[in-house]
Amino acid sequence: MKLTRIRVDQFRQFRRALEIDRLDPGLNLFTGPNEAGKSTLVAAIRAAFFERHRSASVDDLRPWGDPAAAPTVALDFELDGQPCRLVKTFLAKKRCTLQIGSETVDGEEAENRLAALLGFQHAGRGASKAEHWGIPGLLWIEQGGAQALREAVGHAGDHLRGALERALGEVAASGGDALLATVEAQRAELLTEAGGRPRGAYKEALEAEAALAGELGVLDDAIARYRQRVDALAALRDEHAADEAEQPWRAFRTHQQAAAERLAAVREREAMLAATRTRAAQVDAQLALLRSQVDGFAREDEAAAARAAALEAARAALDSARAPLEHWTAQRVQAAQALETARATLRAARQAEARDSLAREAAASHARHAAGAAQLARAEAAHAQVLALQHAVAANELRPADLQTLRTQDRALADLRLQQAAAATRLVYVLEPGRTLELDGAPLSGAGERRLLAAASLVLPGFGRLQIAPGGADLAALAARGADLEARQQALLVRLGLGSVDAAERRQLEHARLGGELATAQATLEALAPGGIDALRAEHARLQARAAEAAQALARLAAPASAEGEAAASASAAPSAAASVIEAEAAEKAAADALAAIQEGLHRAQLAAANAETALAAAARELAAARAQLAAPERARRVADASAALTDTRAEQLTLAARSEALAAEIAAARPDILEQDVDRFRSSAEQLERRHAERRDQLVRLEIELQSEGAQGLEARRAECARDHAWAARRAAELRRRAQALDLLRSLLRDQRRALTRRLQAPLQKHLNRYLQLLFPHACVDIDDDLVPGPLTRPLAGAGAGGGVETGDFEALSFGAREQMGVLSRLAYADLLAEAGRPTLVILDDALVHSDAERLAQMKRVLFDAATRHQILLFTCHPAAWRDLGTGARSLAALRAD
Repeated sequence: MKLTRIRVDQFRQFRRALEIDRLDPGLNLFTGPNEAGKSTLVAAIRAAFFERHRSASVDDLRPWGDPAAAPTVALDFELDGQPCRLVKTFLAKKRCTLQIGSETVDGEEAENRLAALLGFQHAGRGASKAEHWGIPGLLWIEQGGAQALREAVGHAGDHLRGALERALGEVAASGGDALLATVEAQRAELLTEAGGRPRGAYKEALEAEAALAGELGVLDDAIARYRQRVDALAALRDEHAADEAEQPWRAFRTHQQAAAERLAAVREREAMLAATRTRAAQVDAQLALLRSQVDGFAREDEAAAARAAALEAARAALDSARAPLEHWTAQRVQAAQALETARATLRAARQAEARDSLAREAAASHARHAAGAAQLARAEAAHAQVLALQHAVAANELRPADLQTLRTQDRALADLRLQQAAAATRLVYVLEPGRTLELDGAPLSGAGERRLLAAASLVLPGFGRLQIAPGGADLAALAARGADLEARQQALLVRLGLGSVDAAERRQLEHARLGGELATAQATLEALAPGGIDALRAEHARLQARAAEAAQALARLAAPASAEGEAAASASAAPSAAASVIEAEAAEKAAADALAAIQEGLHRAQLAAANAETALAAAARELAAARAQLAAPERARRVADASAALTDTRAEQLTLAARSEALAAEIAAARPDILEQDVDRFRSSAEQLERRHAERRDQLVRLEIELQSEGAQGLEARRAECARDHAWAARRAAELRRRAQALDLLRSLLRDQRRALTRRLQAPLQKHLNRYLQLLFPHACVDIDDDLVPGPLTRPLAGAGAGGGVETGDFEALSFGAREQMGVLSRLAYADLLAEAGRPTLVILDDALVHSDAERLAQMKRVLFDAATRHQILLFTCHPAAWRDLGTGARSLAALRAD
């Protein structure tokens, strides 16, 4: 699989649409600092494939603070050579569209189709998890997760084993599996698969032994505790009687009441202080208002004087603005006369040029008409070829869904045959010369082997008949499934008019070949007739009409004797009529520009004079208004009232400040915080003593009842019975322990033998892994366990020369950086294995290899560059300088977002 375009919109931090196109089929490097959106882009790709579009568990995809957002991801990619497009929208506008070639599917069908093609599954409910991700979950490395390999391989294990399907089928058919399965089944009755912990009867026996041992200990503790509590009961009774007599909590309640009364008096003083400060704030605001009013009266006097000066300045400005008007008016008359002369010259020059232009146009139209006729003939031939190829393509068309169904059915039939062969009963016979047997009517002689899928009758001459029934419970079901699959495949072949799956593949290839020829023919037709054959014919007719029209226009423009005399008269009237059109246009433009400039100057002078007159009138009005305001009869009284109020308010401000200071000092001296602590301290002390007294009383009652109950239980007799049962349970547990250990040892021996065979069958994966491993650790090798996960690593000792010692260690014992590097190598090896099996691959590395030193990082770049020749790799990093020598150009997400 090769991504070609990524577009995300309203997705987490991408509130605006971000589009990345023209992705390289090999290495693609994306850089950006933290919070630039690298992991968000990876999350968008994961969501497009893994999350259901109707899921209600993807609220984390929407941008913060935008509840109406509809997160959208659009991906263009190639799959098996076909162009595909996936568009998925979540939350507000839930929809999903998948286009594969010319086929389009929507909704859940599209999601299921994509999961089947790429090798993953969707969650039944809620958000998708790692166990659903399959192959993509293995090859798409999350940030900080490169070293976490075993879980990812486990979730993709079925797909990896599918790539080794034929070899693993041989292992499944080996004779030792039946014995191993029997041992494992018997062991599974006693021990768990993971960890070998007890289960079933063994677990029950251990639990019974432990329970009885615990019960025995409980009884011993109960007996000892009973004796201790008898002694404790007497001490509690003495303590309770002392408290009943003294009642020490009453004195603390009295101290609490006195402290609370003092605190209430201080709270009243605090309320008075708050009211005084509130009134002081009001007085401050009133004082500021009065000051502003007095200052306003002073500003009115200053404004009247300023407006009188402004009136005189406006009169002087009006006299200056009227002076340039006469000068600009005279210049405008002269410029208008010059423009009219230039326009007459231009008309004469254009008439002469029009004759030459029409002559050239007539010749060009004739040439275009001839070329168009030739192109039309070629286009009509190409159009006929396109029609013939379209008919052939339609006759060989095969829907991709039908072909995929046939392929799926063929693989399913192959799987069923392997399962039948694995589950069949093997009959191996070696007969003496001249001896024969009869199996279901067919004679057997010599030596050989038969696989029995159903019940069969074996005749022993001279002895009787043996009835052999295969032991596999699933054989009948497998046979029924095989017959059903074959019937459905045959029905589909009949409907498509095909004889076999190979015929369908040949038709698909023929359809693709004809489609390529059709595309070439259509491209040729498109080049000859971009707008279609009809448009080309119309263009040819138009060129023909245009050529005729140009010839007629030229004939009409040929000047008769009277027209030539008129042209000569015009030339004598204009001084520059013989000038060229360009020179005449330049002269006309210069005259027009000169007139426009003069008119602009005249307009500015007129506008300046009008503005000066308006300013003079406004200044006169403002001066009159200011003088009228100063002469108002009420103004003097308002000035006096404002000054008196200002004096009174200042006096009240001083009084309130003194009162606030006195109340604050009184409150500070009373220490209300200490009084609050005293109230809490005395109340807590009283409550603690009261609570302890009540608890002791309840404890006395409870202890007396418990001792009476335990005294009647017969603890000594119960202990004797429990000791007897515990001895029997211990013997039973020891017996099952010996059986479990024996089965565990036998299984280990059988598995070791099977593992030797399996290791030979894992050679394809081992080959790809060793290829990458040599680029990172020369002369090293790594084992692969039964779960297809890298195991122990063997490499030369550091500093040892050729033939020196080696060291071996588990994958988990490597450093974090080395495990991260091995995790990337392993995933690339899995990708090679899947690609060989025809499965789609895409590798995504989100800030991987950040724990590698410079030397190891350089080696890993060689590995990635090599892998990119077979797979598309998307690498996201916040360290662009470390990847400059990767061999591909980096794309900055910050720059892409800015665009």
